[in-house]
Amino acid sequence: MKRASLMILAAAALLLSGCIYVHTVEPLTTDMHATPMSSYEKKGTLQLITFPPFAGSYRLVAWGNAAIGEVAKKEGMSEIYFADVETFSILRVWNQYTVHVYGK
Repeated sequence: MKRASLMILAAAALLLSGCIYVHTVEPLTTDMHATPMSSYEKKGTLQLITFPPFAGSYRLVAWGNAAIGEVAKKEGMSEIYFADVETFSILRVWNQYTVHVYGK
């Protein structure tokens, strides 16, 4: 009975801690001094998906493209103004990072 109560308490703490599901969008950098804005911007994205190291392993498993320059080239951008990073995480096991690049 005591063990079941402890498990329920642990599950409630996990649910209330906000670590089951995380979805945020924030600036990739906070230096926005003299960042231009215009109505004819292009937008491109890149994704990086990671898994934390497994028990007893020190290797991080990740795949995806993390090159902002590749996104700019693919979208035909000549200038990059700023970028946002979108984080999607489930149980901190599945982590997906999407970088949104803005420019012309």
